[in-house]
Amino acid sequence: MHGRASIADFFKPRRRCGIYVLRFSNEEFYVGQAVDVTRRYAQHRKTHTDIVQMAFKQVPTSKLDEEERSLIWRLEQAGWPLRNVTFASMPMGESDFDLVMPPEEQERWLDDLGYVDDGGERLIDPELQRRYRRRLQRFLDMPRAEEALDVLRTYIKVGVPAIRRGEVSFWSCSCLPTKDVYSRVNIYWQEVFTVSTSLNDLWFSLHLARSPLEKALGNRESPLLKRHPTLRYIDHRYVPGGQDQTNYEVRGARAARELLADEDVVRGIRLFNLRLMQKGPCTYGRYHCMDLADRLVDS
Repeated sequence: MHGRASIADFFKPRRRCGIYVLRFSNEEFYVGQAVDVTRRYAQHRKTHTDIVQMAFKQVPTSKLDEEERSLIWRLEQAGWPLRNVTFASMPMGESDFDLVMPPEEQERWLDDLGYVDDGGERLIDPELQRRYRRRLQRFLDMPRAEEALDVLRTYIKVGVPAIRRGEVSFWSCSCLPTKDVYSRVNIYWQEVFTVSTSLNDLWFSLHLARSPLEKALGNRESPLLKRHPTLRYIDHRYVPGGQDQTNYEVRGARAARELLADEDVVRGIRLFNLRLMQKGPCTYGRYHCMDLADRLVDS
């Protein structure tokens, strides 16, 4: 397909809605969806000059998202290198985060669960600090605030790479002292850890990679639930995190600390968060509560 400007001659006008796969000259691939694949191909040609092959499957409009996610996940599982960002779990190539934490350090952080990357300097931004200062005091006035801080502090320590160097740019913590939510930790385009309250107790929700759990425990939930009796699976995922993603919720600060000491869980957290950082900067940095971060990072 080198040099082909259009594929209009391949598809009749009413048979152009579906899922396609592009193969590039460097043996990378891209999975996409299109209502009109001929128009989408022409758009790709403007940014990808190395398309050498394309496969296409007709799919109804209502099934496009489902089919695209499913195919991306199957190809990732099979080890195909994908250029996709949306719906993909594993980013390809160099990233901005590599300039903050070199790839060899990233690998060490994934492999050595005792390694906490808290070196370097933190950002100084008086205006950002001023903006959310009052929220921290409201946070501290909430019941179980110290317990919430302790679990948040543990999560940052075990689950976030480049804690100081990546603050604001690649991870943020928002201070949300309402009747339901205390705080969220955000990476890239999504929340990864949330502290909330219900039934007069603290609840902790976390998104993590599923593959490390499956590698250690198989496809069964029961071993993990036996270890952590208040843990429950939530059928939810965010698009930025890709298909290798699962969501759990645990009740109580003590149970949350036990969960964050579980090596299988920590491996899932670390892999998921690192992949998100490799995808790009944190879009929620403008909501970062620096006074809250002081208590999480410097305590």
